[in-house]
Amino acid sequence: MSEFHYDIVPNDRLRICERSYLTEMECNGTASTATQFNYSFCLVHSQRLEDVKKAIPLLQALCRPGTDHRDFVYYLSLAHFRLGDYDKALAHAKRVLAMEPNNSQATVLRDAIQNKLKSEGALGMAIVTGGVAIGVGLVAIVAGALIRR
Repeated sequence: MSEFHYDIVPNDRLRICERSYLTEMECNGTASTATQFNYSFCLVHSQRLEDVKKAIPLLQALCRPGTDHRDFVYYLSLAHFRLGDYDKALAHAKRVLAMEPNNSQATVLRDAIQNKLKSEGALGMAIVTGGVAIGVGLVAIVAGALIRR
């Protein structure tokens, strides 16, 4: 299975969107929905995870009752996915699919999230199983040494 793909936004585009957002915030005390979304989109697609983290509260603010637009929720899911918070990412992907059951983008993202959760669960089980095996082995070594005394 191939890895989930998302584009990285060039830094100059991110800075342009950031400037627009900050200018609107400074002049109006708020930014338009379009400006806030464009800035959030760039943050989610930034190479830097610190930027991705900044997108979450901006997208959450856009997801108010009556404005719970699928794009806002989708990019909120993608942000959580990029940060490794797969449970939240999955919940948001499912929200998109509840709004649009045939949304192929959200379906692909949901499947990628579920694959990550499965692989991390398998890795976690392997670590636990390995830890138990090492513990049993150490007990056997110590018991064998005590018996020989």
